[in-house]
Amino acid sequence: MSDGRELKVVRLPLRSSSTATAVSVQESELKDGARERGRSILQSILMEMIDHADHIVVDYSVGERTTIFKVDCHPRSLGQLIGSKGKNISGIRAVIAAMMARQGIRAIVEIPYIAPVAGD
Repeated sequence: MSDGRELKVVRLPLRSSSTATAVSVQESELKDGARERGRSILQSILMEMIDHADHIVVDYSVGERTTIFKVDCHPRSLGQLIGSKGKNISGIRAVIAAMMARQGIRAIVEIPYIAPVAGD
């Protein structure tokens, strides 16, 4: 360079496979902790929202690229969970997706389908 500064290129050696494995295990444990915190927070929010809080169960499954939070609730609480025009569940999904995205996890919230019963 013309101003007297020198550019130096430094090449670092690649990680050994054992180091890479240790790092990936550590990242996996961190993501599992984040998923469990997300599950716990989702369950707490839902328990405060609906009447039959003792029937709320939130589980999650980890897919190839996505974590699915599965919500199970009392059939009579489904309307409260969904909310008017889906506003409640949309808000919950947005919050959980944002929380998990911060940890590098793609997440969705799945609610049960309960078929309508004739006469209800």
